[in-house]
Amino acid sequence: MKRCWVAIATLAVLGAFGALAQTFAPAPVDSIVMPRLEIEDHEEGPMFSAAVAAAPAAPWTPADLGASLALWLDADDASTIALNGTTVSQWDDKSGNGNHVSNGTAATQPEYLAAGWNGKPTLSFTETGQEFLFKTGVSNYASNSDFTLAGAFEFLQIVRQWDMIAGWRNIANSSGSSGGVPILQGMSNAQEIGYHNTDQIDTRIAVSVTNRTGKKIATISRSGGTNGNGGDATVTSTGWSQPTYITNATQTWSSASSTGFQVGGKQQSATQYGSKYISEVVGCNTKLSTDDRQKLEGYLAHKWGLEADLPADHPYKVSPP
Repeated sequence: MKRCWVAIATLAVLGAFGALAQTFAPAPVDSIVMPRLEIEDHEEGPMFSAAVAAAPAAPWTPADLGASLALWLDADDASTIALNGTTVSQWDDKSGNGNHVSNGTAATQPEYLAAGWNGKPTLSFTETGQEFLFKTGVSNYASNSDFTLAGAFEFLQIVRQWDMIAGWRNIANSSGSSGGVPILQGMSNAQEIGYHNTDQIDTRIAVSVTNRTGKKIATISRSGGTNGNGGDATVTSTGWSQPTYITNATQTWSSASSTGFQVGGKQQSATQYGSKYISEVVGCNTKLSTDDRQKLEGYLAHKWGLEADLPADHPYKVSPP
């Protein structure tokens, strides 16, 4: 340890106090007590150090998917909801691609519920009203190419098969089975969630769930393949009854591209519809990597209060990405 001595000198006070200073005889220099100040200089570094804490990372959102993000509908963002009284006339796309879904007919517009889903906003689509929202000419999101489609939703009943959440359609809310390609939906089996290409036969792929009703986070995705010759497809859903919540398969699909994208509404005939809530829909123009898909699932689950439904080994079971 090194020690340094600091000498403090006494200076005469001048100016207005000059006369007072002369009254007192100065003390001998050797009688002045020199206080000392010890400063420790540690060999390992300064005695004091300032730690600069790193700024916390911003929470992950679908915006972090970059150019892969093609469509993002978020009921929790009130700025994206255009209301016609209590119903929704337009739901704006947050991806920047302008894929806003809308409906100009009040009778078939979904209802906006400000706190209808775990205290957060949601859109209500009813069996009797058969409400839907539609976008003609989808940008940066082709139905006949690689894709991922994810949703946070709740089926309120199982009275219909092929109960549509979101997907591509050529004609808004049409009753025909043709004219649409991959759709996230409830399947003909009441215990399944998945999708199939309605322009092809036997192209369905699904994951089993304990009960299709109730709040769910689900994804469908596909990559590769050619017209009629399949591609690698993946379906995931919370609320599973099998050892894993992932189904992988090969799906035959059509090279024909649908011209529109629909949320809610009919998938096939007038009997294929049930009441449901839809809170968020995210679409990507690629089949996401496992890591990005799990981030998307973790983001949706923690946002909508469904993290407990993620598998025990999910990387974002405890904390969001």
